[in-house]
Amino acid sequence: MGVTVRRPPSWVVSLLLWAVAGCGGGEVAPAHAPESEVGESGAEIRIANSLSTDALVLNAIGTNGAATTLLATSSLDSLFDATPLGGHPHISKQLHDPDAQKFMEYLVSCALGPNQTLWYFNPKTPAAGPRVWGGNAGLCPKWLYSPPTQECLNRVSACLLARNNALGRRVELSIRGEVQGDPNVFYLEPVTRPAEYDPVSAQKLASFNDCTMAETGAQRTCGWTGDGIGACTPGATVWVGAGGSVSCPGSALGASAGSRMVLRVCSGVVGCDSDSSEVLAEGDGSCAGTDPVVSFTCPSRGYYSVMTAPWNSEDAGVASVATTSTSPQAYALSEAQVYGMREGAFYGNIFDKKALATEVYVEEVKFGDQSKFVVVGDDVEIPGAIYRKMYSCYDPSWASGSAYSTHRVCALPNSGANCAATVAGPCWGPDSNPKSGRCELNDGLMVKGDGDFERCKDPQGRLWLEPVTTFLHEPCGPVSGPDADKLCDRARKPRGKY
Repeated sequence: MGVTVRRPPSWVVSLLLWAVAGCGGGEVAPAHAPESEVGESGAEIRIANSLSTDALVLNAIGTNGAATTLLATSSLDSLFDATPLGGHPHISKQLHDPDAQKFMEYLVSCALGPNQTLWYFNPKTPAAGPRVWGGNAGLCPKWLYSPPTQECLNRVSACLLARNNALGRRVELSIRGEVQGDPNVFYLEPVTRPAEYDPVSAQKLASFNDCTMAETGAQRTCGWTGDGIGACTPGATVWVGAGGSVSCPGSALGASAGSRMVLRVCSGVVGCDSDSSEVLAEGDGSCAGTDPVVSFTCPSRGYYSVMTAPWNSEDAGVASVATTSTSPQAYALSEAQVYGMREGAFYGNIFDKKALATEVYVEEVKFGDQSKFVVVGDDVEIPGAIYRKMYSCYDPSWASGSAYSTHRVCALPNSGANCAATVAGPCWGPDSNPKSGRCELNDGLMVKGDGDFERCKDPQGRLWLEPVTTFLHEPCGPVSGPDADKLCDRARKPRGKY
C-alpha cells in the first residue's frame, strides 16, 4: 500500500501528473450578500465560462453604443437601481433583453469583489421585481461607486471574453494576470475544492444546497461541502477517510470532530449527487465504528473529488480528510495543479462604441394602452468579430490553435461569424523563435511560474497591458461537437512551469 498523503509532496504530484496527463439572470435579492451564480470561488479567480458567445456578442447592453458609453463613463450604482423608476432610463430599457441581464451578471462578477453587490430592477413580467448581481473576481471594485479607468475597462473586457464559449457550457477556469501594485488580485488558491455546478446544465448541484428539513445518511442530496480534489493512478485502489480504518483492526485514516460525518467521492473535479453515475464511493462508517472510510478504483481520467457532510444535516462537524492508495497519488491539489493546461490569452476593450460591428437595442412597441418591448438586431450574422477591439491568442501547445480559438470565441465558428474577438495568432512562438508570438512575456514578472502571458499585441501592432490568461483542467471543456477531439488536440504536453 502506498504512503498516506494529507498534503501532496511535490515529487508525488510531479510523478503523478506526468503519469495521468492528457485529455481527460439573477434571482430574487436576498437580505444578505448573494452567492455568485457564475463562480463559487471568492478568494481567488477560479470562475466559470458558461456565458454563451451569442449572448456576449448580441445583447442590448454590450452591443449597444449608448449603453457601453454610459458604462465606460459612469459608476455602476448610478446606472442601476432596485426600483422600477430608478437607474438610468436607457439602461433600464435595455434590461428587457434577457441576454443584456446575463451580460451584466458576468460583468459584475468580473468587476466587483466577492463582498460587493449591485441591485437592479428586472422589468420582464411575470418575474418583474428587484434583483441583485454578486461580485466575484474583483478586477475593478471601485467601478461600483466611481467611473472606471481605462485599465479597468480593459481588464474586465478580457475577463468577459475569457468566460464565453459558443454553447454556453459551464467550464471551470483559472484566470491569471497582473495588476500593477497588487499581486493578490490574481491569487492562486493553495487547495482547490470541487466545483459545485453541473457542466452541462450550468445549474448548481442539489447536494451543495442547504437542507430544508432534517435529513440523514450519505445518500442525501443536500447539505454537502466540497473538501478537495485528488489525483491518482488510473486502475489503482484509493482509500479516503475521515477517521475510519482501512482494515479491521487498523489505524485511523483522517479524523472527524464534532458530530458524526459522512463521505462521498466523485469522478473528476466536479462534485456529484448520490444518484449520479459520477459517484465512485460514499459511506458513513467503517469496521464497527461510525467514522467513515471509503475505497474505490481510480477512474480513467485520473482525478477525483471528495465531499463531506454531517450524518445528520442539523448537526455540525468537521472532517479532516486523508487518503492512501496502492500507487502514487496526491490529495488536496492546488489550483495550479488542477488547472494546469494553458489555453491562451484574451485582451482588448469591449466598451468602445466606435468598435462595434453592429448594434442591438430594445424597442418599445405600443398596442393601444399596452406596450411590448422587442429586442432588435440580435438575429444578424456578421462576418468576423462584432467587438472589433477584442482579441485572443492561443497557447502554442494547441495542435490547431487557430481552429480551436475560432470555435472558442465565435458563435458561428464554422463560418467564422458573430465572433466576440479576432483570433490574433499564437501568444508565444515556436522554440526556434519564441518571441514571434503576440505577447512579449511568456510568464509575467509579478508572480513567477503562474504562466500568464503579458504585453500582448493586436494585429495592428497596438500593445495591450491588461490581458487575462486562462488555464483549463482538460482541453476539451470549452469546445464540443463532432470535431471536438481534433480541435482540442495538444501538439505537446504542457509544462508545469513557464
